[in-house]
Amino acid sequence: MTTLTTTAIEIGFRDPRTGQESKKWILNSSQRRFWKAQKKFVLFSGGFGCGKSLMLILKAIEMAVNHPNNYILMGRKTYPELRDTLWKDFQGVCPEFLIESSSRAEMRITFRNKSEIIFRHLDTIAESEIRSMNLGAAFIDQAEDIPKDVFLGLRGRLRREGVPEEYRRIYMSCNPSLTWLFADFKQHPLAEYEVIEASTLENAANLPDGYVKDLMKYPLSWRRQYVEGVWDTSLMSDRLVFAREYIQYLLSLKKCPIETKEGLDIYYRFSSGHRYQMGIDAAEGLEQGDEAAITITDLCCLREAASWSGRVPPDVTSEYALRFARWYSDEHTPITLLPEMNSVGLAVLNRLQKESSYSIRIYRREEFDKTTGEKLEREGWRTTASTKALLISRFQELLRLKNPEVYSEATLEQFKSFVYTDEAKKKGSGAEKGFHDDRVISCLLSFWEKSEVLPGKIIRPRGNAEENAASRFSKELKIVKGKIMYKQRPRPILLIGDQSWQTR
Repeated sequence: MTTLTTTAIEIGFRDPRTGQESKKWILNSSQRRFWKAQKKFVLFSGGFGCGKSLMLILKAIEMAVNHPNNYILMGRKTYPELRDTLWKDFQGVCPEFLIESSSRAEMRITFRNKSEIIFRHLDTIAESEIRSMNLGAAFIDQAEDIPKDVFLGLRGRLRREGVPEEYRRIYMSCNPSLTWLFADFKQHPLAEYEVIEASTLENAANLPDGYVKDLMKYPLSWRRQYVEGVWDTSLMSDRLVFAREYIQYLLSLKKCPIETKEGLDIYYRFSSGHRYQMGIDAAEGLEQGDEAAITITDLCCLREAASWSGRVPPDVTSEYALRFARWYSDEHTPITLLPEMNSVGLAVLNRLQKESSYSIRIYRREEFDKTTGEKLEREGWRTTASTKALLISRFQELLRLKNPEVYSEATLEQFKSFVYTDEAKKKGSGAEKGFHDDRVISCLLSFWEKSEVLPGKIIRPRGNAEENAASRFSKELKIVKGKIMYKQRPRPILLIGDQSWQTR
């Protein structure tokens, strides 16, 4: 069935009755590694056109032919994708002399040795249908589109009698992306997991003229991901909430803190006269759960001043928040705390309310009371689908019209996997499965303001004179229509306003 040489592997099929042979495929180095893989769960990751789907088909045929009465599932997310790609490609690869019958209506191939391959779309496959399967192997094409629950369900169905246990496997293919596959196969792989990574360039000899040349015109981030097959933390999800261009801009700002104090990464120290706001995203503090996160932003300069995260319970989160708040406030410059008060966040809010003072204020939101018909002010931030959209929209406007700066590497990594989702609990957007968004939420909260975002350039203080300049400004503060105005012109905060006053 297979022919081996010292330089390459040729895959082909021969009819033992007639000696008829099928077309042969010479595998490149990545395809050879996939063919020889011995782990129970094998993932082939690579760029466009690197031959991933072909390898799934060839391996499925081999397992069907070598193990009589085998029962194999081949799947892809949707029925059109299954019908127009995987089913069609399989028909073009598998030689007719191996097949006893083929049913397009049932999406089923029966081999002469009574092995069967069924084709299923996995977007709506029922859990009950998975439980009833008795599989010898499963193959999933474009597995990045498939929920982890489907993989786990199929994993529990590998119990086909007559197929040796070491050959009951799941093979998958994917394009490099930040999904649960990255977390499970790359970041924290189990002993029975194996991943093979490939580049489109390895398979260039088997691709149409000009195809690779056209792919090389992609932007750099796309070219690394979908041509070179790079699969690491530099990648971004395909369903990004914030555009790639904005995230690339933010990533260019990444830098190390000037100091880390009690876990707080400090990028800029407190400057009296500047307005600081702290976003707080609380967590339960469970060992395998989310982390609590705190971000402090200088709203005068629209830049991250400090950030912290930790897997601690709400009472400890509130203690950290109060401690850090005192470091970024004084009697002339109160800091505003903006805690998310959903679920466990309410415990944090209750603790903060007991400690609020002239130098520590808690954000007040407006709510409509259906009973009295009045607008009331409540402390804390209540996250709903609509308010989460407001947070996102605000930061998108800042990215479009200003140059907000975020420096924390951990926060920027979470931006790359912050995606649109239909999961109800994430209210329209949240972390990709297997990732976290605690720092993103605290960051968005820290940049939140009700005021309109006006275009303009931010002139930030430079060098060691920063604190001195801020001190001078603090003596000339004035509130006009709810906005902080500065009377001095030597170092304006924004290049907008009239000749005598400069507005933030």
